[in-house]
Amino acid sequence: MNCDEFKKVKDDYLRGNTSLAEEQEIEAHLKNCPDCREAFDSEVSADEKQQSVLPLMNEKTYIDEKLQQKILRRAKYKNRFSTAVFLLALFILLSIGGTILSSLYYNWGGEEGRLYRTQKTAALLTEFTFPNVTVPAQTSPFPLFLSGAGWGHSSLSIKPYFAARGSYAMQKRIGKEEYVIGHLEINQFFSAMNMNWQWKENSFKNTLYFYHPNQFSEAGADKTDPDIIGHDEEIWQALDILPEGTVGEMAVSFSRTFSMEEIKELLSDYDLDITWYAVSTGLEADPYYPQDREDPLSAFRGVWGISDLSRNMLSLSSVKPDADSRHKEYLLRSMEFLMQNESTARKIFRGEPETLQLSKRYEYIKANGINVYGVVVTGPVKELLKLSDINEIHSPALGEVKLWNWFERSFQGEMY
Repeated sequence: MNCDEFKKVKDDYLRGNTSLAEEQEIEAHLKNCPDCREAFDSEVSADEKQQSVLPLMNEKTYIDEKLQQKILRRAKYKNRFSTAVFLLALFILLSIGGTILSSLYYNWGGEEGRLYRTQKTAALLTEFTFPNVTVPAQTSPFPLFLSGAGWGHSSLSIKPYFAARGSYAMQKRIGKEEYVIGHLEINQFFSAMNMNWQWKENSFKNTLYFYHPNQFSEAGADKTDPDIIGHDEEIWQALDILPEGTVGEMAVSFSRTFSMEEIKELLSDYDLDITWYAVSTGLEADPYYPQDREDPLSAFRGVWGISDLSRNMLSLSSVKPDADSRHKEYLLRSMEFLMQNESTARKIFRGEPETLQLSKRYEYIKANGINVYGVVVTGPVKELLKLSDINEIHSPALGEVKLWNWFERSFQGEMY
């Protein structure tokens, strides 16, 4: 049926004077012809307002109440269906457009992109303030158009309407293996930021700590102090009791500061790996809060340091650096990045923002270089025990212990 044929039988259809076959043909035409359907719906709506489908001309032109309700229901259903399809299409278009706009908002500018700077700030701040903990980060800025990405145990997604959600894995090295200890979840909406620390087993085992030489001497203690000797002996005894087939992590403090090269030379005869260096920043013996002067330095409690080999994108080279100058350059460049993004760093920082003191730490390291007063080492527990023979070492802090993994695997992988 074409449009001209429909116009001829439209009135008969409204009066109910068409056969079942004609009615099906008319309804099929209305379904496929938007112009006729719109004209038909308009006529039915106009008649509905007048509370009559057609004027009562005579008995033959009268439409009974049931037929009138049938026509009105059909017209309303078609209008509602068309409206629902339109709204669904509009929602899909807005979602796609919103995701594209959000992606542009967070990723525009490459290394200056908001999402990139947030992730790198989180990775650097975790590395510097959590002994032996890293956040593996992307090595390059995200693509301009990005709805989601994943690497290792980390992931992020861009949501419509200028929202971004990132879940960044925090890893700790014990022996030769990396273990996920939790996730740092960062939810962003424009410049607003919400932080959520999700620890494995619901808590972070903060067992690694240090004493700075100045802090240690001001407390009136030395390696001959009975209390210090007693505490140290408990740690060495624990290492002695642990079986041969285990590896562990341990933080040790030094009676004076060393360069990184001197530390490596001092520990060169031991089958151990250095994973993290505690670095003097000028605030260890003069903390922001005076009552913390004699407390040990731990994660987000005054300690500041650098990994032996950082894996984040601000590394100067993919080759493991060996010189103090290379570490100093990397550390200063990274701290410059943090100072440029200090408002974000203060939000991410796990402790009180006032204690971050980025500029003071930066100026001290720039003027004095890297002076190490403690390290985190990992390896077989019997090798850790041998460190008790070094006179410069005090205040050992034993961290986590794992089954023997002190070897390089020829093949390994993960399946999800």
